[in-house]
Amino acid sequence: MTLISKTDLYLRSVVAQPQANQAMVFSGLLGFLGAFIMFVGDLLLYAHWEAVPAINDAVLALLPGRKAVLLATINDLHVSGLLGPIAAVFYLFGAWHLYIKLASRSPLWAGLTAICFAFSIVIAGAFHALWGMFGFVVQFANQHADESLMLLNTASNYMAFITDMVTIPLGLACAVLLVRSFLGKTDYPRWMLVFNPLLLLLVGGPILDSIVVDMAVPYGALTVGTFFNVAMMVFFAASILSPIRQS
Repeated sequence: MTLISKTDLYLRSVVAQPQANQAMVFSGLLGFLGAFIMFVGDLLLYAHWEAVPAINDAVLALLPGRKAVLLATINDLHVSGLLGPIAAVFYLFGAWHLYIKLASRSPLWAGLTAICFAFSIVIAGAFHALWGMFGFVVQFANQHADESLMLLNTASNYMAFITDMVTIPLGLACAVLLVRSFLGKTDYPRWMLVFNPLLLLLVGGPILDSIVVDMAVPYGALTVGTFFNVAMMVFFAASILSPIRQS
């Protein structure tokens, strides 16, 4: 089947169910927008090309690939943190998008996936907001060394806890999506498995973590720090454009 014929088939499916597909496209675009806004927040944290100050060993061990956050200004940290909850509002429409994609085959699994995704994104928005304050803590600890290491460790442990609280429901949502897509129980064609966020994060995350340590500032931080939202943008773009799977 040629690209033109595939495009024609997709457009015919949209015309055949205009309301459902308009909602699918609209919600997917808003989910994409949420990922993009949070991506911009990531850039405010890490897109800095100035000379890096001397780095405390404890800070370096904690953030080996994200040293660029030491260069973020007060305004960068303020705005980046603010963008987290704003992005989460739009990201939530991505949960609706997933529900639409799964509901025709199983409303139960669609609802479970959408709820898990929604929970993870709400917590992710809070996590991103906390990164603004965490950036202040990292910068303070780097300047004051021993006096602030206890604060840094406590803040780091809390950020790790919030990360886990994002990962659990998001991983469940993506796992359900992965399995049901593989079994042909969604509106997705099977090639969408390649764009499943769970696979992108499980495969890409460890690879990036192993190489960013040796990358120049700020490229390591930009690579690992923006990867989640880039993966989500890729997923939503592919999801919007994917044709409805025929039974």
